[in-house]
Amino acid sequence: MHLINPQEVIDKMDGVVEIKSYLNKIKIIKNLYLKGANTASEICAEVGISLPTVNALLSDLMASGEVIKHGRAESQGGRKPDLYRLAEDAFYVLSVDLSKFQANFALYSCNQTLAFPKESHKITLDNEKETFDHLCDLIDSYLKRTEIKPEKVIAIGISMPGLVDSVGGVNYTYLRFGKKSLIENLEERFSKKIYMENDARAMTLAEFKFGSEHSHKNVLGIFVGWGIGLGIIIDGKLYQGASGFAGEFSHSPIFESRDVTCICGKKGCLEAVASGTAIVKMAEDAIKLDKDSILARMVRDHKGDLEPALVVEAALAGDQRAITILSEAGLDLGRGISILIQLLNPELIIIGGSVAEANQYLITPIQQALNIYSMAKSREKSQLALYQLGEDVGLLGGVAVVNEKLFEDVINRLS
Repeated sequence: MHLINPQEVIDKMDGVVEIKSYLNKIKIIKNLYLKGANTASEICAEVGISLPTVNALLSDLMASGEVIKHGRAESQGGRKPDLYRLAEDAFYVLSVDLSKFQANFALYSCNQTLAFPKESHKITLDNEKETFDHLCDLIDSYLKRTEIKPEKVIAIGISMPGLVDSVGGVNYTYLRFGKKSLIENLEERFSKKIYMENDARAMTLAEFKFGSEHSHKNVLGIFVGWGIGLGIIIDGKLYQGASGFAGEFSHSPIFESRDVTCICGKKGCLEAVASGTAIVKMAEDAIKLDKDSILARMVRDHKGDLEPALVVEAALAGDQRAITILSEAGLDLGRGISILIQLLNPELIIIGGSVAEANQYLITPIQQALNIYSMAKSREKSQLALYQLGEDVGLLGGVAVVNEKLFEDVINRLS
């Protein structure tokens, strides 16, 4: 199977029957990639291919090494049916998780398991071609260290900050230079399918797909780091909006009465009062008032710039000023979330990011604000929960973006 460029395979095929067989194999691989181990009869029902055809194609895929048997499923009355899954080395996906000052890489197998140790590199995102070239060199070096055959890495998924149009392949905030889009530049460099998404949307998708077991179809993901990002799942699908910019909620001027200017230039944005940047500003003011506090001592010992994670660490260590700062941010964040509850009526609201590591110091005031500012009927079925994937959420976001789009693209091109 050639999953990077199936057109190369089709060009060598004779007739419609051979192309249809290839398309059906792609559909089976997609089913096993998204669902995990499955029986032939379940694949038949879910993919819409006859059982004899599924059995024949599974035999072909086992012979070529993409699929293996994986024990037996529970009996539905009679002999236990065989379970099939993708072989661990059937193909791989490279995930690139970018933040303003760091690039994280990880290679995942087709069964969503880490296939090579993660790496992190310092990088400052901007719009210079030199930065793009440096990032590509880092990716190249990482892929070479994995010693995986290049054709086995079928796609690269990228989670990154900024105003991202994932359909058009453009980030209007970072790595924008020349006439070509970021996706075009990357695909030209690596000769692979590239999928890119805003970090908050990608992380929300990862939590939805790979986080704790749930049956919810309408989910919000709110990630608080230096900024505040929002991802929206509606009816089980990531909502991107008409231009791919859905979720830019943090720059809504909810607190116009406060004399706080946001980085976007407006006054009173949610991000200006409840983000990691705002928390750091409040922490700096608190340190001036008490130079002997736990937080002040931690900052001195840290010997680096004050970060949101350090304020969280101080709160968890019992620093009362840090606890108060997080509580105030949580109340403001909850006020913003209450508007989303009224508008979207979600079943699950996931709170993630480095500031969310404060746990109840952030979650409790958020819940208090929801009780104050949202209608009881609107919020009664909206569950508030901490994210489950921890520090890997960004990398798994890159995988989730590929997971969501890769096979649909291939199938649509062949159908």
